[in-house]
Amino acid sequence: MLLPIGMFLAFAFMMVSNIMEGGDPMALFAIPSIVLVFGGTLAASATAFTFGEVMRMPKMAIKGFAKPAQLDGTISKLCELAEVARKEGALALESKISEVDDPFLQHGLTLLVDGADEHRIQDEMDAALAATTDRHMRNISIWTKAAGYAPIFGLMGTTMGLISMLGHLDQPDEIGHSLAIAMTATLYGLVSSNVLFTPIADKLTRLHESEVLTKEMMIDGVCSILHGFSSRAMTERLEIWLLPAARGKSEKAA
Repeated sequence: MLLPIGMFLAFAFMMVSNIMEGGDPMALFAIPSIVLVFGGTLAASATAFTFGEVMRMPKMAIKGFAKPAQLDGTISKLCELAEVARKEGALALESKISEVDDPFLQHGLTLLVDGADEHRIQDEMDAALAATTDRHMRNISIWTKAAGYAPIFGLMGTTMGLISMLGHLDQPDEIGHSLAIAMTATLYGLVSSNVLFTPIADKLTRLHESEVLTKEMMIDGVCSILHGFSSRAMTERLEIWLLPAARGKSEKAA
């Protein structure tokens, strides 16, 4: 939940600073600048991606509010499955697959139940992980591109505003107002890049890294089940993926 809180505080500090300087917050609101910066940024970003990828941007933004995966819960589940396989055999896991929420782990367990060897399990799960990584990187790169384009469109808006202002130098009373409106485009470009697009891209990157770590641990766990690891041995093996301070908790939870 730190992403929305951070965004809110950034906007709040910006407004408070503006008020402390004697400014009017409503003076920062300019519809033409909003249309140019946000519309132009999204249009330019879309040129390098497919329509479907662009339409997923709202979904990706919402996903940015999610928490990273918790590894200790995954370890507990793998230890439970290892104990079932060790006591009742690998085929007994077939009835447990429906209880697993993660499709990636379901795929690995299905391969295990079907009698696949370690090489095949490793190859197929690695391929699925690579496909997930490619998809995530493309989703993240949309936001990264937008963060780069936004300041440029802000500068373009300011330049266009200055051109319009210079065309009306015969109206000196309007120069100050026109210049202020022109500068709002640069402001929107900087704010959208540094408070909206870049934080979302960074959070999605963090979520991706957490998911990849979890899936790599799942691959290790499925292969360990194949080798007949006990619940205790599984815990000791998989806890190396955790921070030192978090080790030992998953065994207690199991």
